[in-house]
Amino acid sequence: MDERILETLEAIRANYGDGVFYNLTTVRNLMNDLAPSLRKERIQIANFLEIGGYFQLKYADKTYPVVRTRLTSQLMDTYAVDETAAIWVLNIFSILLGYNISDDGAVYKSEEAPPKPPMPAIERVNPRPFIGDERRPLMTVPRPQFKREENKLAFTNWNKARRISADYHSVAVLRNGQVKAAGPNSDGQCNTNTYDWRDIVAVSAGAYFTVGLRADGTVVGIGRNDFGQRDFTGWTDIRSVSAGTRHTVGLRTNGTLLACGQARNGGCKVSHWRNIVHAVAGQDCTFGIKKDGRVLVCGDNKNGDLQVSHLENVADIAYAAPGRILALLKDGTLARVGKENHMRKRFTHWKNIRQISAAPDYFAGLMEDSTVRLLAYFWQDSGVEAATSHWRDIVAIAAGRYHILGLKSDGKLLAEMLHPDISRNKGQINVASWEM
Repeated sequence: MDERILETLEAIRANYGDGVFYNLTTVRNLMNDLAPSLRKERIQIANFLEIGGYFQLKYADKTYPVVRTRLTSQLMDTYAVDETAAIWVLNIFSILLGYNISDDGAVYKSEEAPPKPPMPAIERVNPRPFIGDERRPLMTVPRPQFKREENKLAFTNWNKARRISADYHSVAVLRNGQVKAAGPNSDGQCNTNTYDWRDIVAVSAGAYFTVGLRADGTVVGIGRNDFGQRDFTGWTDIRSVSAGTRHTVGLRTNGTLLACGQARNGGCKVSHWRNIVHAVAGQDCTFGIKKDGRVLVCGDNKNGDLQVSHLENVADIAYAAPGRILALLKDGTLARVGKENHMRKRFTHWKNIRQISAAPDYFAGLMEDSTVRLLAYFWQDSGVEAATSHWRDIVAIAAGRYHILGLKSDGKLLAEMLHPDISRNKGQINVASWEM
């Protein structure tokens, strides 16, 4: 972007203060007085913001952090400006184009109810990988310091993580033992308020179905059963469950696995596995983590997406989609599953991870400092990194198709939509009243 344009905008802010950008009439007059190149840039950025037929700035600040990061990153790359300039220009043009984001997070048309100055503080994000030893903070808010327990970092919160789960819908085991579910209920996957759903200790949300583990080691399920994914006849002595897209796996206390559901691609061939401590059901595939940290896998591997022979000391597997699979190691770092691809580079600076969760279009990582990072693929194959910047003190996360859940240490449950299409919100984030 022309340096003269940035200098002119900076001069306006210096002379009039941030509040000038809340007065649409004044801004329009200033625009008319500026160089023609600035008006041209305004048109270019307006077009850029509407790529794909949507205009996202009005949702970008507190509701959709991934959107704001994507816009900032693309503005930096397109016009060769640094991050500070990109964030500032992005906020200016959000107002010039008719939208203001107030300090309470509400969005107003400029002519209707302009918010009060000063302009809300913009949290810093880092959409690009770190270079060398240089580490730019993901956000400017100071993070609390936590003492690391050596070799006990990765997934130390298994029990808490098993109490929340998400897919298209959200499900959780509350403090009083009741199971709550929210979101689309086309197949009855949210009907957990029945007699069968008592004494539940863990839950897992699949695509249009929900699985619950009882305290006595038996399993209950509701929702879609077109592939037999909740045919749990004879399932006993189960210690954990994982619901995939079309099948379910149950880990028994003796380290063996049971599976039911679609078996077309071999995702249920787990009967011969032994010494398993954790199991993950994906899309037509299953991963089993052994005591020694090695991984077993079954399913469709014709493209090499399920290669796990190189993995050691694995604590968990996060399955997003074919070709997008990551392993969380016991030292809190990540490793790829499958053949070499771009994801290996994207996550080299993700360290000290307690838990990782995934949905088809993004990965979420719970860090040692109890904050959450995201890498979303809604627009770009290489992913766009962001953060749920106002989330703090998180002890467990669950990634849904279009939203994410976060459990705080005080038992409060947070939820946030991540997909830019607001029509995807079907009530799955209505969890604020749940007492965990």
